Amino acid sequence: MNANKFLTRFEECTLDRAEWTHDAHVRMAWLYVNRSDSYRTAKSKVRTGIKKLNAAFLAQQNRPCGATAPAEPVAVAEPVAETKPTGFHETITTAFLRIVAARGRTGESFASFRNRNPDLFDRKLSALLTHYSPELLFSEAAKKKFVQPDLEPLPVG
Repeated sequence: MNANKFLTRFEECTLDRAEWTHDAHVRMAWLYVNRSDSYRTAKSKVRTGIKKLNAAFLAQQNRPCGATAPAEPVAVAEPVAETKPTGFHETITTAFLRIVAARGRTGESFASFRNRNPDLFDRKLSALLTHYSPELLFSEAAKKKFVQPDLEPLPVG
């Protein structure tokens, strides 16, 4: 699927759960970094978008058997404090985005970016584990709020 359609489906929460892979997370982050006027804007779009999509997946999961989605996309309110886990991890999201932003090259295609950065596509998060110990990265505190790395500083985008 082309980049515009992918981002539209992400923003409208019409991606299938099976399409929301680790690679899709990286692609979305790379697209926002490359299409936003600042890192701050990209970060806001990434955080809000992931939370919104996760909320949509949770809503789908909680539909009664046989219920279908509405014909029109339903507007999802801005994310609020999570009461149930939805899979969003603040530190992983923020740190990953910082690394994606720092490694990007002006005018580079996503295919080229992917070829140069295979560690970013490793589902074991090897790119983050050079900066964070597993104990810190996977801690409850790191899930809820961004924490600075304990092994090596993150790059500055």
